[in-house]
Amino acid sequence: MTKTYIPKEISWLSFNERVLQEAENSSIPLLERFKFLGIYSNNLDEYFRIRVATLKKLSRLGTKSKEILGYSPKSTLKKIQEIVLKQN
Repeated sequence: MTKTYIPKEISWLSFNERVLQEAENSSIPLLERFKFLGIYSNNLDEYFRIRVATLKKLSRLGTKSKEILGYSPKSTLKKIQEIVLKQN
């Protein structure tokens, strides 16, 4: 049986989606919901500045990056794009 490895960049997006879900929760007071939106936005900005930028640099290494990471940066970048577009 093989184990499926989920890149940390993808699992991090799942976490941030849960923050967004809190902002959408109508049982939470409005001010708190705005705070969650701010956290979500700040997290996403930092994510793109650091993690996505790093993946782009690693993708330029070609097959070496896949050997180092254990997964393809290019396919991870495509998956990130799909997830983020779905969230927005």
